[in-house]
Parts: sequence; structure tokens; C-alpha cells
Amino acid sequence: MTSIAPTPDLRPGTEGESPSRRRYWLWAVGALVLLIGALILASWLIPTTTATQSETLDGPIGRLEIFVTGGVSLVAGDQTELTITKEWQLAGEPTVEVTNENGEARVTGDCVFYQIRCATSVTGTVAPDATIVVKTSAGSIVVSGVRAGVDLETSAGSVMAEDVMGQARLRSSSGHILGTSSDGDVDAETSSGRIELTVLGDFSSLAATTSAGAIDLTVPDDVYDVDADTAAGSVAIQVRTDSAATRRIVAASSAGSIRVVPAP
Repeated sequence: MTSIAPTPDLRPGTEGESPSRRRYWLWAVGALVLLIGALILASWLIPTTTATQSETLDGPIGRLEIFVTGGVSLVAGDQTELTITKEWQLAGEPTVEVTNENGEARVTGDCVFYQIRCATSVTGTVAPDATIVVKTSAGSIVVSGVRAGVDLETSAGSVMAEDVMGQARLRSSSGHILGTSSDGDVDAETSSGRIELTVLGDFSSLAATTSAGAIDLTVPDDVYDVDADTAAGSVAIQVRTDSAATRRIVAASSAGSIRVVPAP
């Protein structure tokens, strides 16, 4: 009887794969790991370059929009004077563009994908009657004393709107939302962090939502239509409630206590 030997399986990962081929892949993976490690180490050892840019925006400013990658801190003042701080490693200075047309001003700070540890941040004073819009990818936002509403959003950091008036939209993907506002509806939402707000004056809607954190709201002593829900925590509603009330409060937390109290 004639016997036939089985044909060896030469597919990758089987016994038929040659030792030299396996060694090649091991060397390639090892080299890639070393390269990534060297880049991470270099990012910590290479010094960071810092530069500042001062901007005074003339004329009445009705709306100021700021789109940057770092933190923003603004306080109401006599005029709009901004200091833009740029930080980077290698690959050149980040690009900053400032425009001011017909009372609408915009500050944009960009970092391209190959710039290491690149950030643009803004501090300064703003016209108190300007609507403030801030969006940043990594940094905290603080705005104080403005009277025409705010729209503040960060992907990583806290948001504080202190002593502001008008409608307020407050967003954070990872950080606390804090502040005091009056005479305007408030919509606050964070994916991870607590919400502590005092909302006074004339408003019809107050919404506060967090996926992980407590909610603490202080409002005028009045009657409210309140919808408060938490999946894990206590709920304490100390204001008067009526489902037919014209003022509405919605508070929701996936994991945290909820408290709504009247202002003293």
C-alpha cells in the first residue's frame, strides 16, 4: 500500500510558517513599540515654547466668539482686551486669527495634527453687553459679569458662569458646571461632574443633566413644575411644586443626589 504524507499548512500562524518570518514580525512590533515610547519620552523632554498675543477690539462688541484648544477666562470690563497665549513643541507656532466686523468679533486658535503639546488659550476683559460664545477642546471656561447671555462648551474641563445675565447654555464632556445667573433660561449638561447653579430673576426653564454627579440648584422662592430623577441617589425638592406652574425645572442624574432649594 502506498501512503501519502499530508501537505504542510503554510498559512501564517501555523506550524508551516518559517522561523525567519516569525522573527521578522517580532522585530517589526518591537521596533514600533520602541518608536512610540521614544516619541512619548521626547514630548516630555522637549521644552515647551510660549508666546502671547494681545488684542484690543475697538468699537461696541455685540457678540464675541472664541474657538480655541485651551482654557478661557473672561471678565466684564470697560472694553474688550484679550491676551492669547500660544504653547507648542516642535512643528511651529499655532495659528491664531482675530476678526471684528460690524460688532461681531471672533478669535480662532488652531493646532494642526502634527504639532506636539499645542494649545491656545484666552484671558481678558470683554464688553459686558456682548453675547459670549466659547468652545474649547481641552480646558476650563470661566466667564463673569456679562449681561447678554453665554454659550460655553468644553470637551475636558469645568465651566463656571459667574454673575451672568440672559440665556445660558453650559456644556462639559468631563467637568463640573458651576455658577450664578439671572433673567434667562439655563440649560446645563455634563457627562461627568457635579452641577451647582444659583438661577435667580426671571426665567421659565432650568435644565440640569449629568451622567455622574450631584445636582444642586438654588432658585427664587416660587412655584415650579419640577421633574427630578436620579438612578442612584436621593432627591430633595424644597420649593413649592405644581404641574401647572409656568416655571419648569428638569434635573436628571444617572448617579448622584438632586437638591432644589429656594434662595434665602
